[in-house]
Amino acid sequence: MLELGEKQFSQLPENDATFFVRILNHTTVVDSLFISRMLGEPEKYSGDNIVETPSLSELRRTMNEHDSWLVDFTQSVSADELKRNVTFRFIDGGFGQLTVEEILLHLLTHGSNHRGMASRVLAENGLERPKDTFTRYLHETESNKKRRVSGT
Repeated sequence: MLELGEKQFSQLPENDATFFVRILNHTTVVDSLFISRMLGEPEKYSGDNIVETPSLSELRRTMNEHDSWLVDFTQSVSADELKRNVTFRFIDGGFGQLTVEEILLHLLTHGSNHRGMASRVLAENGLERPKDTFTRYLHETESNKKRRVSGT
């Protein structure tokens, strides 16, 4: 998503360009909040976004950092750890409690929702948008499925 946005960023009207960056930044801030909560560490943010809109390079760095952490974590997390309850305060002050597994599912669906919003900005401006559906991912990454479908 970010790569296509970067390539076409200059073609977006200013308001849409700002929205594109801010909605993707929101997802990475929420990722950070829940990573901190799972680790039992202080949260780096006091809101679900930051006041200043980051540059595309800052956004890419932060997204890569959080994505890498989440990939590493999910590759090594135990079944017991997935069931562990995490108690925390939401940004609005309310209390929450989710299992690690529920947090990971939340981050997946939350990010997917907001990537869709960013994709819509590209589409509304007649620009190329990513083909990043789960089925496409499986098809492109699992060559056995491709061979079964194509008969080779």
